[in-house]
Parts: sequence; C-alpha cells; structure tokens
Amino acid sequence: MAGLSGARGPLLLSSVACLALAACASPPRLAPGDRAVALYREGRVNAAARAREPLAARPDAAPRELRVDEAVAMAKRKSGTLAAMNARADTADAQAEAEGASVYRDPELRVSQLRLDQVLDGEPRLATGVRVRPPRPGEAAATEAAARAEAAVARAEARVVEVEIEAEVRWLFDDVLLIDAEIAAHEAVAGARRRLADQLKAQLDASQTTAIEEAMAALSAVEAEAGAVEQRERRKVALAALLERVGVDPAAPVRLVGEPTGALERVALPAEDALIEAALRRRPEIEIAAAELDAAAAKGAIARGQRWPWLSFLELGYEFSPATRDPLGWTFEAGIEVPLFNLHAFGKAVAAADAEAVEARRAFAGEVKRIAQEVRDRLREVRAAEAVLESFRARALPVAERAGVEIARALESRQIHSLDALDLDERRAASQLKLLKVARTYRTALAELRSAAGGRLDTR
Repeated sequence: MAGLSGARGPLLLSSVACLALAACASPPRLAPGDRAVALYREGRVNAAARAREPLAARPDAAPRELRVDEAVAMAKRKSGTLAAMNARADTADAQAEAEGASVYRDPELRVSQLRLDQVLDGEPRLATGVRVRPPRPGEAAATEAAARAEAAVARAEARVVEVEIEAEVRWLFDDVLLIDAEIAAHEAVAGARRRLADQLKAQLDASQTTAIEEAMAALSAVEAEAGAVEQRERRKVALAALLERVGVDPAAPVRLVGEPTGALERVALPAEDALIEAALRRRPEIEIAAAELDAAAAKGAIARGQRWPWLSFLELGYEFSPATRDPLGWTFEAGIEVPLFNLHAFGKAVAAADAEAVEARRAFAGEVKRIAQEVRDRLREVRAAEAVLESFRARALPVAERAGVEIARALESRQIHSLDALDLDERRAASQLKLLKVARTYRTALAELRSAAGGRLDTR
C-alpha cells in the first residue's frame, strides 16, 4: 500500500497543479456593463496621458484652424460606430468568399475492403476510386450571390452611419458659424439699447424724461445683453460637440474657417428630378433594398434547382485483381438523387422564395417612392425658406441701410432728436437679428435636404 501511495503522490500533485493552472488561465468574465466601464476608464486615462504630452509630440493634436471638409473626414476616421460597421462589412465579405468556396466539396478517395481469405487464397481484390460530388447547375453562383447580397447589406448599413456622421458634422459646423453671426447681432442690439438707456439716464438727470422710461430702456438693454450671453453658451456647447466628434479636445482653441455671413447666401440647387436621381444613386437604403432583392433571387434559384434530379456523386476508379486485364480495370460509377419524397417540401421552398422575391421587389419600389417623396418635401421646405430669406433681404436690408444713412444725416443737421435716432438705430440692429433667425430656418432646411439627397447637394 505504501508503494502504491507513493506512486499516486506525484500524480495527485500534478493533477492539482494542472487544475490550478487551468483556473488561472480562465479568469471569470466581467459583466457587460463592467467591461464597458473599464473600457471607458481606460480611454479617459489614455486621453489624460495624451493631454500631458507636448503638442509637437502628439499626432492627434488639435489643429489651429478647421474647415468643414476636414472636420467631416476627421469625424469619419474617429467614429467607433463607423469603424465597427466597416469591420462588420469586412467580415461579411470574408464570409461571402467562404460561402462561395464551400459549395465545391473536396474529392473523396475510396478504397474497397480487402478480404483476408482472398489474400490467403492468392486472389486479392482491391478497388480504388476518386469520388466527386458535383454541385447542381448554378448552385455555386446562387450561393455566392446570396452571400454577396448579405455583405452588400452590411456595407450599405455602414454607409448609413457614414451619411449620418457627415450630416451631423456639417450641421454643427454651420450652427457654430450661425451662432457667431447671432452673437454679433445681439451685441449690436445690446449696444444700441445701452446707448439709448444712457441717453435717457442723462435726460433723467436733467429732468427731461421720467424714471420709468429710463428703467425700461435699461431693462431692454439688459435683455439684449442676456441674449448675447445665451448665444455664447450655446456656441460653447455646439463647438464642444463638433470637436468631440472629430476627436479633438473640446477645450482646445480651434478656429473654424468659414464666413458667418455665408449663412445668408443662397445655395444653388439642381433641378428636382436631378436631385431625386442623385439621391437614389447615393442613399444606402436603396443599396440595402437592392441587395435584399438580389438575395431573394439567389434563394429562389437555389430552391428551384433542388426540385430536379441531379448527380449525387461521380466516381472514377480502378480494380486490382488476378482476373483484371491491365489496363482495362477502370471503373465508372455515378449516383442520381431523385427528389421523390421531398418534392412537396421543395415546392413549398420555391413558393416561399417567390413570395420573398415579391416582397423584396415591392420593398425596393416602396423605398424608391419614399426617398423621392422625401427629397420633394425637403426641397419644398428649402424653397419656402429661401423665398422668405430672399424677401427679407430684398426688403429689410436696403431699408435698414438707408435708415442708417438717414439717421446720420438727420443727426448731423439736427433734424431729429437724439432719442429718436437711437431708437431707430436699435430697430435697425434688431432687423439684422431677425434676418439671422430666418437664415437659420433656411440653413436647417438645407441640412435636412442634404441628408435626404445622400450627403451632398450636387448631382455627381
């Protein structure tokens, strides 16, 4: 017993060691939420470490100036969602390659059984052969087409994310520039109201006005200044959102290159039909619907091929035996699969594939109509906002400019009271603020039309 125990001792120790190593090599998995928090914290630590590096040594340092096209490209490179969707599309492409190759099965080398009594009697018989299972006609192409269609869907879904990123970044860029113009307009209104309040205060001291008038003018100036403060805070939020999406520190001193007055300019648009056709070529939803249509056609082809008899295998071999006259021992064998018992099931599969194809065709046609209608609706909104903007610019701006000239002349010739002049100047500045509100409506409609047209407003 002692010897047996001694022999089992090392075996027991080694077993315990193996179990311990296995336990160490397979740590318990964290919960999904804990894994996400850990990844987030790791990103925060890495970002803090990069922030401590000298700017010259940081490859992702914030640029001093940023243009809208550069912002779009940076946002696409930095998007984790887009990277994941592209990786999914790459996986789908690889799977499509694998699906196309898996239809062709490797040949099978067959050797018949060798009987011992025949060997002992001096009459061994041995048959060898190579068996091939050929795919049905069109099966390989249809299988690969179905897999390619699924890969196309994955690629188009990545394009959906890409279009959304571009639309969002372009709107945030325009929003910051619009806010800059609105801040300037609020400051102009606030300055005019403050001058009016100061003038009323001076007249109050000279007993030429009432305290109520002076207080109301001061309150109006404070309200205009509060509007400018509100716009500055909005600008911080919009700029931080933009910089985060392009992968730059939101606190970085980045200057956006663009003219705030560009928001007031009319954007030339192509004809309605040309814009609709461009949208139908660009929109990833069309690619998805077309891929699903191709997949349904491929599945139908596979289902129809299953209904007909076809070779289950082809075999070419050679038989070795004392009675074989060389080289005449070649053999040929074939099997044919007859879909007799599963004929009803195959018919149901064809009917299902046909129904899926009808659904895919209707879905494709519905997607075309939906996108065309969406472009028409957005284009009408743009034209309506454009009409309001052009009308305001054509009527209000010349009047405001002429009012400024006339106010200066009247003051110079003492034909107008200074309070009236300041009041007119405040109204002239307020008209610019109203113009920017109309311009914001126009730019918002343009952003929505750009998304409906697939990311751009040209027809290339």
